[in-house]
Amino acid sequence: MLNLRLKTALKCLGFLITAGLVTGIVYEQIGKTRDRRRLPQIGRSVDMGDRNLNISCLGTGGPPVIFESGGAGPGLGWQPLQAEVAKFTQACWYDRAGEGWSDLGPFPRTSVAIAKDLHELLERAGVLPPYVFAGASIGGMNSRVYGSLYPKEVAGMVLIDSAHEDELERAPKFYLAHAVPRLLRHPLYVALETAAFVGLIRLMEPSPAKEKDSSQMTREEIIAALRAQPKSFVGDAAAGVVLPESYQEAKAVVRLRNFPLIVLTAGQSFDFRNAELNREAAAYQQVWIHEIQPKVVKLSTRGRQIVVPNATHGTIPREVTLSSIREVVNEARGEASGH
Repeated sequence: MLNLRLKTALKCLGFLITAGLVTGIVYEQIGKTRDRRRLPQIGRSVDMGDRNLNISCLGTGGPPVIFESGGAGPGLGWQPLQAEVAKFTQACWYDRAGEGWSDLGPFPRTSVAIAKDLHELLERAGVLPPYVFAGASIGGMNSRVYGSLYPKEVAGMVLIDSAHEDELERAPKFYLAHAVPRLLRHPLYVALETAAFVGLIRLMEPSPAKEKDSSQMTREEIIAALRAQPKSFVGDAAAGVVLPESYQEAKAVVRLRNFPLIVLTAGQSFDFRNAELNREAAAYQQVWIHEIQPKVVKLSTRGRQIVVPNATHGTIPREVTLSSIREVVNEARGEASGH
């Protein structure tokens, strides 16, 4: 009798688990459909064979400027700058795998994997090299890796407070995320991917402004809504947990072609609202300005650094970036014409 009751209880438990999983999967699919309806695509999808990546290009002429985003986020953040650059050359931003309107890509998402994705995307999208890269933060490091893999395809770079592998050893500990042990990286990614598939991430991280569609939202609200998508959470993790590998890939880049290179460096550290942390951050900022960023400059004999005094990481004014891009594009054009 006891065994019969135990079997019945286990069957009920199995039924409840199955019902919960099915409900979660349906919930996630409904959420995806709602996201597509309220966040219509900006850009166009390019078939990569096993998935699609999103790219948006404006303007004509060359060399095309390719925007590479920093950290976790869609390429849409470049839209205002793209519109200005498109007045004098073709300007393109894209969504990395899992971000914005792009599908997730295979694990791991190291800088090399990201650069190879971008190379294939540009080729399939018909955006012809050579390119001028504008890379911010981790996007600057990805741009450097691209330049080492495909040197003949790069005509110049503007690196905007670009990440650097020396951060691992030189930055204050509170600047850096806790490293995930190598053996746990893929299992953690699979767990997050599964959680997204069954709706757990959407349930725990509801989208901001979820009752609005994009016509009622500011650009910043659209970006926040895109970042709240479960696939974005998984994509961020796929790149974040292998960041040490990306740093090692960047470390192998000891020299780039001698193209025009401008390195924009933030002159101020963040305000952490804590006197001790602010002292540490200010001291590290001097190391960042005078020791680490100059290493990026030396990757090209034509590199130069511009320190932007009142800017912090992520707040370098658009007009400073725009003028730097214009300068590099003009230099690259002069070389192409033989002047």
